[in-house]
Amino acid sequence: PPSSLAVGYWMSGAFLMALKRYAEYRSIDNPEQAGLYRRSFQHYNEEKLLISSFFYAMSSTLFLGVFLVKHRIEFILLFPMLAGLYAWYFHLAHQEDSIVQAPEKLYQDKPFMVYNIVFAVAALALLFVDVPPLHYFLESMFTELTAESGL
Repeated sequence: PPSSLAVGYWMSGAFLMALKRYAEYRSIDNPEQAGLYRRSFQHYNEEKLLISSFFYAMSSTLFLGVFLVKHRIEFILLFPMLAGLYAWYFHLAHQEDSIVQAPEKLYQDKPFMVYNIVFAVAALALLFVDVPPLHYFLESMFTELTAESGL
C-alpha cells in the first residue's frame, strides 16, 4: 500500500487507542490506582492522553487526505463525515463508563454503527461515481500552482 495510506491508517489506530486509554484513565479517577492497573498510566494524565489523541487525529486526516486526493479526488467529499466520525468517537470517550474502553462492544451503540454504515456506503458510492467539478477544480489548481512556480 502507499505510504500515505499506511501512515494514515496507523495514526487512526493510534487515535482510537489513545482515546481508549483516556476513557480507562478517567474511569479509574485515581492516578495512583491507574498506575497500578496499567504501568503506562504512571507516565500519563488526562491532558497528555487528550493531546496525543488530537495529534493522532490530525496526522491521520493529513495522511489519509493525501492518499484520497492522490488516488480518487471524489473521496475528498468523505472528509466531513470522517471528521464527524472522529468527533463522535471523542464524544463517546467522554461518557461515564465509556463504551470506548471496550471497542469490541461498539456495535451496541446503534446510532454510531448506523453512521459507520452510512460512511462505508458513501465511500463505496464515491468509488464509482465521478464528480467532474472536482476534477476541474483539481486541474485548475494544479495549473495555477505550476504557473506560479515556473514549472
